[in-house]
Amino acid sequence: MKKIVSLLLLLCLSLSLVSCKGETLPEPELEEGMRGQLGIDKNINEKTIDKYLNREDSVYRDMRMLVDEADYEAIGGDSYLSGFVKGFEVVPYPYLCNVEGLPAEVGSSYEGTTLFTKNENGEYIANYKESMHILESLFPKDKYIFLMCGGGGYAGMTKDLLVKLGWDGNKIYNTGGYWYYQGENKVETKYEENGEELYDFSLVHYHPIDFDSLHLINDAKPEEKEKTEVLPSEDDFLFIHNSEELKALEEEGKTFLLYVYLPGCSSCASFLPIVKEFKKANEIDMYAVVLSDIFKESNSVSDRLSYTPSIFIYKDGEVLAYLDPASDADLPYYQTLEGLSGWVGQYLDVKTISSDYTSDISDCDSACSITD
Repeated sequence: MKKIVSLLLLLCLSLSLVSCKGETLPEPELEEGMRGQLGIDKNINEKTIDKYLNREDSVYRDMRMLVDEADYEAIGGDSYLSGFVKGFEVVPYPYLCNVEGLPAEVGSSYEGTTLFTKNENGEYIANYKESMHILESLFPKDKYIFLMCGGGGYAGMTKDLLVKLGWDGNKIYNTGGYWYYQGENKVETKYEENGEELYDFSLVHYHPIDFDSLHLINDAKPEEKEKTEVLPSEDDFLFIHNSEELKALEEEGKTFLLYVYLPGCSSCASFLPIVKEFKKANEIDMYAVVLSDIFKESNSVSDRLSYTPSIFIYKDGEVLAYLDPASDADLPYYQTLEGLSGWVGQYLDVKTISSDYTSDISDCDSACSITD
């Protein structure tokens, strides 16, 4: 009898590692390029998620809002939850934590009350006594967690939140965006009636958060931080406003540096002090340009990148080199003044200098895209 019980236990243990369809879970592994920057998994994503549905050892969460304040139509998406993958339950990330790093053209998402606040040091602070309990109920630590959203961004933010609060990152998968899903388990909420687009949210298994019933920590509402966006100023840079101005500098055969940024990009704000300090230490023309101002036309910047921040080095009107925010190899040049000046020094005669300031750009996840 003991042998039979032991065999049964071994069988149960083996089955716990395999889905009901016989699919063993691969360890999370990031895709390459832009999708990897969002944290989308290489093996379990929109193309393969159907093979991993209906697992008893897993939960499935779609992190979108039913109606998002951000203009996702501007990047080819949908601000409404137009559909979802069968089995995924909706838990809006913007209610869990403040949203950062959205593409400039979509604007801002919901900015109201949240369970947690991500501070300037990247730490997640609970705003309510029940915040952690709610999170553990929605994302059980003893389960595998499959995350999805519209394009992959909210899902990536959710994984970062969970991992930093103690969840096992090897049990969490960012499966990408519903906008790109073409599988057989699509449930559409969007339909047309009398020429009008409508949405049936009754189809959605939705997890609301009743903030009015929660208990604020220290019995006080979290103070709203004053939004002071860090942007380049005319005291530090010359400015380019369109492709024609950039082309004119190239035709003049100018040697200069070009700082490329997007308003609202947290990585740009973190990198800017390093760029400004470098400019002060070197007598070299340095221009700044908002990527969205020149992106729609073909030019030496838009033909090379769609993410920010970046620095372009021009010599005699030609691009010698540029920092690629989508490349892990370029990360050291973003993190310190010594790294940036050493990189520029490979191409131009500049001072290699250092300072105590270190940017908080630790990977490519926070690069800001104008297209995705």
